[in-house]
Amino acid sequence: MKKHVWKISLLAILALGLIGILWAHQPGRMTGGGSVFVGDMRVTHGFELYCTVDVDGTTFQPGPNNLEINWNGNRFHLENLEAGLCTAGVDPAPPKAPFYKFDGWGTGKYNGVSGFRIRFTLTDKGEPGVNDTAMFDIWEDANPSNDVLYVPENVLTFGNQQAHFCTGNGNCTP
Repeated sequence: MKKHVWKISLLAILALGLIGILWAHQPGRMTGGGSVFVGDMRVTHGFELYCTVDVDGTTFQPGPNNLEINWNGNRFHLENLEAGLCTAGVDPAPPKAPFYKFDGWGTGKYNGVSGFRIRFTLTDKGEPGVNDTAMFDIWEDANPSNDVLYVPENVLTFGNQQAHFCTGNGNCTP
């Protein structure tokens, strides 16, 4: 059931992505990390991720894009961010930013082995980060019913996630 829901969610994200491209979203990036709990299990994460941008009708994925998730002795490392949809809404100031929500998906390594997919949502709901949220779903690409981690959207217990205008070491144009 969950996979069907995520497929519908992915279609909605793609539709919103097309709308976002038509609205010419401003490039941005999100940085940070922290911890969420699923029952007694602590899941930690750290990242620097760039929004997918549209340049003259061609989508471009700036970078570098890094995401690491650790739990119960396991680890996931993002190898390829296929898309990062950045949604405007709540202004997460300070500092001011062009978006507050990052929906992403891509591929990576689980415990050092390639062939795994991830879908995730990260939010920046202002300082000092006590209302920021994270959601992660990681599964084996060849066997989608093999979920290795599912974290429903949770408020961070520790940490902070920060939306930014596109600055820093990343290249936001092709």
